[in-house]
Amino acid sequence: MHGPNASNLLDSLDALTQAALLQGFHRRQLIEGELLGSPNSKRDSVFIVHSGRIRVFLAFEDKEYTLTFLEAGGIYSTHSQAYVQAVRPSEVLMGDTAQMTATLRSLPSAVPAIIRVLGATLGNCMRIIEDLAFRDVEGRLARFLDGMLVRKGRPYQDSLRLELDLNTEDIARLLGTTRQTVSSLLNRMAREGILSRVGNGVFDIHDAERLRARSQVFAG
Repeated sequence: MHGPNASNLLDSLDALTQAALLQGFHRRQLIEGELLGSPNSKRDSVFIVHSGRIRVFLAFEDKEYTLTFLEAGGIYSTHSQAYVQAVRPSEVLMGDTAQMTATLRSLPSAVPAIIRVLGATLGNCMRIIEDLAFRDVEGRLARFLDGMLVRKGRPYQDSLRLELDLNTEDIARLLGTTRQTVSSLLNRMAREGILSRVGNGVFDIHDAERLRARSQVFAG
């Protein structure tokens, strides 16, 4: 059930192309909670995640809406109208936007890989926005688990094992809800026999069809 990882730029390039693309980039270490970009940021940089996890989110008054999590190989900029924050210790490769633009003019072979990565990020953002607008929290959770099952699920005994490098708080941020709500819904799905929680971020999906059907229910 594993497909190609369209969101990892570094894995998509051969060594020579990668080295040429990253000329002028520098490594930056981020501590958990450190902001890399914000709506008022003056910095005009492009970054590629080398390790860790970066959260891209919008904030309005006391509400936050997570657009995506960037992991190894993800690419983004510091000058969007979103907050960009490390949610765990991370390392990024930072480069000047103008310099990268000039590099790409002489390195056209890297452009398709960058477009694929940005397309995957944009697609994820659009799914999250659609879910927030049209699905209740249970539907959003079911759709998230179903999507991850397609990407990462593997047969395990009579079920499908899903291992996520995300805790309940991370999932709640993606779904625009609270950790308590996600935990409560997972417990309900467990009681209904849809899944069982094996460990932190590890699930056995016993009824993938019911999970998918639940993910397709829109809020009334």
